[in-house]
Amino acid sequence: MISVEILYAIIGALVLVATAEGAMWIRCKKALKKSRGEIDSLKEEIQSVRSLDEASGAYNYPFFVKMANLQIKMARRHKWPVTLMIVDVDQLESINLRYSFKTGDAVLKHLNDAIRSVVRSSDVLGRFGGSGIFVLLSECDTENVATVNERIEQKIERDPLMQGDKRVEYRRSYGAVTMYGKQIHLNRMLGLAEDALTRAKEKKKEIVIFDKEGSEV
Repeated sequence: MISVEILYAIIGALVLVATAEGAMWIRCKKALKKSRGEIDSLKEEIQSVRSLDEASGAYNYPFFVKMANLQIKMARRHKWPVTLMIVDVDQLESINLRYSFKTGDAVLKHLNDAIRSVVRSSDVLGRFGGSGIFVLLSECDTENVATVNERIEQKIERDPLMQGDKRVEYRRSYGAVTMYGKQIHLNRMLGLAEDALTRAKEKKKEIVIFDKEGSEV
Protein backbone atom coordinates (compact mmCIF):
# COMPACT_ATOMS: atom_id res chain seq x y z
CA MET A 1 0.00 0.00 0.00
CA ILE A 2 1.23 3.51 -0.93
CA SER A 3 1.89 5.65 2.08
CA VAL A 4 0.23 9.03 2.50
CA GLU A 5 3.61 10.76 2.16
CA ILE A 6 4.29 9.10 -1.20
CA LEU A 7 0.76 9.87 -2.39
CA TYR A 8 1.21 13.55 -1.51
CA ALA A 9 4.56 13.54 -3.30
CA ILE A 10 2.98 12.10 -6.44
CA ILE A 11 0.14 14.61 -6.33
CA GLY A 12 2.64 17.44 -5.83
CA ALA A 13 4.68 16.28 -8.82
CA LEU A 14 1.55 16.11 -11.00
CA VAL A 15 0.57 19.63 -9.92
CA LEU A 16 4.03 20.93 -10.84
CA VAL A 17 3.85 19.27 -14.27
CA ALA A 18 0.36 20.66 -14.87
CA THR A 19 1.47 24.13 -13.78
CA ALA A 20 4.51 23.99 -16.07
CA GLU A 21 2.40 22.84 -18.98
CA GLY A 22 -0.12 25.60 -18.27
CA ALA A 23 2.59 28.23 -18.20
CA MET A 24 4.04 26.84 -21.44
CA TRP A 25 0.59 26.94 -23.07
CA ILE A 26 0.13 30.57 -22.02
CA ARG A 27 3.56 31.47 -23.42
CA CYS A 28 2.75 29.70 -26.70
CA LYS A 29 -0.58 31.49 -26.91
CA LYS A 30 1.11 34.87 -26.38
CA ALA A 31 3.78 34.04 -28.98
CA LEU A 32 1.10 33.02 -31.48
CA LYS A 33 -0.84 36.23 -30.87
CA LYS A 34 2.33 38.29 -31.38
CA SER A 35 3.15 36.41 -34.59
CA ARG A 36 -0.35 37.00 -35.93
CA GLY A 37 0.01 40.70 -35.16
CA GLU A 38 3.34 40.82 -36.99
CA ILE A 39 1.83 39.00 -39.97
CA ASP A 40 -1.12 41.44 -40.10
CA SER A 41 1.28 44.37 -39.90
CA LEU A 42 3.37 42.90 -42.70
CA LYS A 43 0.26 42.41 -44.84
CA GLU A 44 -0.67 46.07 -44.35
CA GLU A 45 2.87 47.12 -45.27
CA ILE A 46 2.81 44.97 -48.42
CA GLN A 47 -0.60 46.39 -49.38
CA SER A 48 0.73 49.91 -48.86
CA VAL A 49 3.74 49.22 -51.08
CA ARG A 50 1.49 47.78 -53.78
CA SER A 51 -0.89 50.77 -53.73
CA LEU A 52 1.55 53.69 -53.46
CA ASP A 53 3.73 55.36 -56.04
CA GLU A 54 7.29 55.13 -54.76
CA ALA A 55 8.46 58.59 -55.84
CA SER A 56 5.53 60.81 -54.85
CA GLY A 57 3.84 58.85 -52.07
CA ALA A 58 0.45 59.25 -53.80
CA TYR A 59 -1.57 56.23 -54.92
CA ASN A 60 -0.34 54.54 -58.07
CA TYR A 61 -2.67 54.84 -61.06
CA PRO A 62 -4.55 51.51 -60.73
CA PHE A 63 -5.24 52.06 -57.03
CA PHE A 64 -6.18 55.70 -57.63
CA VAL A 65 -8.81 54.59 -60.16
CA LYS A 66 -10.17 52.06 -57.69
CA MET A 67 -10.46 54.60 -54.87
CA ALA A 68 -11.77 57.34 -57.17
CA ASN A 69 -14.57 55.09 -58.41
CA LEU A 70 -15.64 54.44 -54.82
CA GLN A 71 -15.93 58.19 -54.21
CA ILE A 72 -17.78 58.70 -57.49
CA LYS A 73 -20.25 55.95 -56.65
CA MET A 74 -21.06 57.75 -53.40
CA ALA A 75 -21.29 61.13 -55.15
CA ARG A 76 -23.78 59.77 -57.68
CA ARG A 77 -25.93 58.38 -54.89
CA HIS A 78 -26.00 61.69 -53.01
CA LYS A 79 -25.85 63.94 -56.11
CA TRP A 80 -22.68 65.65 -54.93
CA PRO A 81 -20.36 67.64 -57.20
CA VAL A 82 -16.97 66.04 -57.83
CA THR A 83 -13.88 67.75 -59.19
CA LEU A 84 -10.88 66.03 -60.71
CA MET A 85 -7.80 68.23 -60.67
CA ILE A 86 -4.35 67.59 -62.13
CA VAL A 87 -1.41 69.44 -60.61
CA ASP A 88 1.53 69.14 -62.98
CA VAL A 89 5.16 70.10 -62.45
CA ASP A 90 6.28 72.16 -65.45
CA GLN A 91 9.51 70.98 -67.04
CA LEU A 92 10.23 68.19 -64.56
CA GLU A 93 12.75 66.77 -67.04
CA SER A 94 14.75 70.01 -66.81
CA ILE A 95 14.82 69.66 -63.03
CA ASN A 96 16.08 66.08 -63.38
CA LEU A 97 18.84 67.25 -65.73
CA ARG A 98 19.79 70.36 -63.77
CA TYR A 99 19.84 68.65 -60.38
CA SER A 100 19.23 64.89 -60.42
CA PHE A 101 16.43 62.35 -60.71
CA LYS A 102 16.51 62.14 -56.93
CA THR A 103 15.68 65.85 -56.80
CA GLY A 104 12.90 65.32 -59.33
CA ASP A 105 11.41 62.65 -57.06
CA ALA A 106 11.77 65.00 -54.09
CA VAL A 107 9.79 67.64 -56.02
CA LEU A 108 6.94 65.18 -56.61
CA LYS A 109 6.99 64.12 -52.96
CA HIS A 110 6.98 67.76 -51.85
CA LEU A 111 4.04 68.53 -54.15
CA ASN A 112 2.07 65.50 -52.95
CA ASP A 113 2.70 66.37 -49.30
CA ALA A 114 1.66 70.01 -49.88
CA ILE A 115 -1.59 68.94 -51.53
CA ARG A 116 -2.34 66.34 -48.87
CA SER A 117 -1.86 68.94 -46.12
CA VAL A 118 -4.61 71.22 -47.47
CA VAL A 119 -7.25 68.74 -48.72
CA ARG A 120 -9.51 66.42 -46.74
CA SER A 121 -8.60 62.88 -45.78
CA SER A 122 -11.46 61.64 -47.98
CA ASP A 123 -9.97 63.26 -51.10
CA VAL A 124 -7.98 60.89 -53.31
CA LEU A 125 -4.47 61.60 -54.59
CA GLY A 126 -2.76 59.61 -57.35
CA ARG A 127 0.30 59.86 -59.57
CA PHE A 128 -0.38 61.54 -62.93
CA GLY A 129 1.98 60.33 -65.66
CA GLY A 130 5.56 61.18 -64.84
CA SER A 131 5.21 64.75 -63.69
CA GLY A 132 2.14 65.39 -61.61
CA ILE A 133 -0.60 64.44 -59.17
CA PHE A 134 -4.28 63.62 -59.67
CA VAL A 135 -6.59 65.03 -56.98
CA LEU A 136 -10.19 63.80 -56.77
CA LEU A 137 -12.18 66.23 -54.64
CA SER A 138 -15.61 65.07 -53.52
CA GLU A 139 -18.33 67.64 -52.74
CA CYS A 140 -16.25 70.23 -54.59
CA ASP A 141 -17.58 72.58 -57.29
CA THR A 142 -15.77 75.04 -59.58
CA GLU A 143 -15.65 77.78 -56.93
CA ASN A 144 -14.20 75.47 -54.30
CA VAL A 145 -11.52 74.07 -56.60
CA ALA A 146 -10.16 77.60 -57.12
CA THR A 147 -9.85 77.86 -53.34
CA VAL A 148 -8.01 74.53 -53.18
CA ASN A 149 -5.62 75.79 -55.88
CA GLU A 150 -4.89 78.91 -53.80
CA ARG A 151 -4.27 76.89 -50.65
CA ILE A 152 -1.81 74.57 -52.41
CA GLU A 153 0.12 77.53 -53.81
CA GLN A 154 0.19 79.25 -50.44
CA LYS A 155 1.41 76.08 -48.73
CA ILE A 156 4.27 75.60 -51.22
CA GLU A 157 5.26 79.27 -50.97
CA ARG A 158 5.20 79.08 -47.17
CA ASP A 159 7.07 75.76 -46.94
CA PRO A 160 9.31 75.46 -50.03
CA LEU A 161 11.41 72.45 -50.97
CA MET A 162 14.89 72.89 -49.56
CA GLN A 163 18.13 71.05 -50.32
CA GLY A 164 20.53 72.07 -47.62
CA ASP A 165 20.27 75.87 -47.53
CA LYS A 166 19.17 76.06 -51.19
CA ARG A 167 15.55 76.48 -52.25
CA VAL A 168 14.45 74.27 -55.16
CA GLU A 169 11.94 76.20 -57.27
CA TYR A 170 9.43 74.44 -59.50
CA ARG A 171 6.48 75.83 -61.43
CA ARG A 172 3.05 74.20 -61.48
CA SER A 173 0.08 74.13 -63.84
CA TYR A 174 -3.47 73.07 -62.91
CA GLY A 175 -6.22 71.53 -64.99
CA ALA A 176 -9.60 70.62 -63.50
CA VAL A 177 -13.10 69.48 -64.40
CA THR A 178 -16.25 69.42 -62.29
CA MET A 179 -19.23 67.08 -62.76
CA TYR A 180 -22.41 66.42 -60.80
CA GLY A 181 -24.34 63.38 -59.60
CA LYS A 182 -25.23 60.81 -62.23
CA GLN A 183 -23.32 62.77 -64.88
CA ILE A 184 -20.00 61.83 -63.30
CA HIS A 185 -17.85 59.45 -65.35
CA LEU A 186 -14.22 58.97 -64.35
CA ASN A 187 -12.85 58.28 -67.85
CA ARG A 188 -14.55 61.43 -69.17
CA MET A 189 -13.19 63.43 -66.26
CA LEU A 190 -9.65 62.13 -66.80
CA GLY A 191 -9.73 63.24 -70.43
CA LEU A 192 -11.23 66.67 -69.73
CA ALA A 193 -8.88 67.39 -66.83
CA GLU A 194 -5.90 66.63 -69.05
CA ASP A 195 -7.34 68.86 -71.80
CA ALA A 196 -7.79 71.65 -69.24
CA LEU A 197 -4.17 71.19 -68.13
CA THR A 198 -2.98 71.40 -71.73
CA ARG A 199 -4.92 74.64 -72.22
CA ALA A 200 -3.46 76.07 -69.02
CA LYS A 201 0.04 75.40 -70.31
CA GLU A 202 -0.75 76.81 -73.77
CA LYS A 203 -2.27 79.98 -72.35
CA LYS A 204 0.40 80.17 -69.63
CA LYS A 205 -2.33 80.30 -66.98
CA GLU A 206 -1.94 78.80 -63.52
CA ILE A 207 -5.30 76.98 -63.66
CA VAL A 208 -8.01 76.19 -66.20
CA ILE A 209 -11.30 74.66 -65.07
CA PHE A 210 -13.73 72.87 -67.40
CA ASP A 211 -17.38 72.00 -66.93
CA LYS A 212 -18.89 68.65 -67.94
CA GLU A 213 -19.16 69.81 -71.57
CA GLY A 214 -15.47 70.68 -71.79
CA SER A 215 -16.07 74.44 -71.78
CA GLU A 216 -13.78 76.67 -69.76
CA VAL A 217 -15.42 78.09 -66.66
